[in-house]
Order: sequence, then C-alpha cells, then structure tokens
Amino acid sequence: MLWWAGAVLMAVGEMGNFAAYGFAPITLIAPLGCVSVTGSAIISVMFLKENLRASDLLGMTLGFAGTYLLVNFAPNRTQSISARTVQYYFVGWQFLIYVIFEILIFCTLLYFHKRKAMKHMVILLSLVALLASLTVISVKAVSGMITFSVTDKMQLTYPIFYIMFIIMIASCVFQVKFLNHATKLYNTAMVVPINHVFFTTSAIIAGVFCRSLVCF
Repeated sequence: MLWWAGAVLMAVGEMGNFAAYGFAPITLIAPLGCVSVTGSAIISVMFLKENLRASDLLGMTLGFAGTYLLVNFAPNRTQSISARTVQYYFVGWQFLIYVIFEILIFCTLLYFHKRKAMKHMVILLSLVALLASLTVISVKAVSGMITFSVTDKMQLTYPIFYIMFIIMIASCVFQVKFLNHATKLYNTAMVVPINHVFFTTSAIIAGVFCRSLVCF
C-alpha cells in the first residue's frame, strides 16, 4: 500500500514538473530538482536511519546556495510556444548545430562504452545528461504547445507536436537505461547527486544553444 502511494505521489509530482515547463523558463525549473535530492537525504535519515555526515550537510548547503543563485538570477520571462514557432526553430541553424554537436559527443561516448567496455560513472552519466538535454527541449516544446492549446488555439493537430513527443519518450527511456546501469555499478548515494549536477548543467547548456526554442 505504501509503495503504491509513493508511486502515485511520484507520478503526480512529475506531472506537475511537466506542467511547470509550459509556464516558466528551463533555468528556473531545472535547478529546483536539488530539492528532491536534499529531500531524499532527509527522508533516508528519518525513515531508513542512515547517518548524515558533515560532507552531506556541506553538499546540501552548497546545493541550496547554487539553486538560490540560479533561480534568483534566472530570466523571468516566457513566451507562448505554438507549433509554428517550434517548427521554425526546429530547423534553425542554432538548434541544428547543437543537435549535431550533441550526436557526435554521444556517439563517441557510446563507442567507448560499448566497444571499449569503459563503464566509468562519468561516461554513463554523461550519456544520461546528453539525453536529458533533448528531453528538456522536447518537454518544453510539448508542454508549451499543450498550454497554448488550452489558452489559445489547438496545436495538437500539427505533426511537430508528435515528433517532439516521440523524442521526449525515447530520450526518457534511454536515460533510464543508462541510469539504471550506473546505479548497478556504483553507489546510489554517489550517482544521484552527480546525475543531478550533470542534468542541470545539460539543461542550462541546452537553453543557451536553443534559447528561442525553449524560451530560455
């Protein structure tokens, strides 16, 4: 019963996180994931009776400080995202350069991981982070088009909506695959915070290169 309650609460939380991308910039939403990492540490102490070390407290403090700076100085502006807007920027030179550059890095890391059997945590989590940047862009586009459909004009009839939706699902699935591989090989206490740092960094970089598309 408790497991199902937790699963439902996680689903509701992720739905709220998805909806937030339709109303706020990525640089405001992504860093707030630090709260979940800190919350997990506190819950593990309260319910699993794990020890909270001085280094853990220092990391939580620095995480909160970084989140405060990112959120406080993030650009507080959004724009409505229509299907035509996504189509326009989807073939723009900034987005194409970013995607090509990311594919090259991803293929290089995947080569070392598969062919050279390199299973270092940094390689695995870098693969996750590269996929996460595509997830963030596609989530922002899908959420924005859904929001635009509710507040203005229906956008779900455009093919670009389903293209971005497929990219979102596919990138999420492969993220989970590499992340599960990392958690099997390394301590979860190390994987989770490092993955959060990589995810936040990839989301911000995606915003820099694809500023117009993701309403950075």
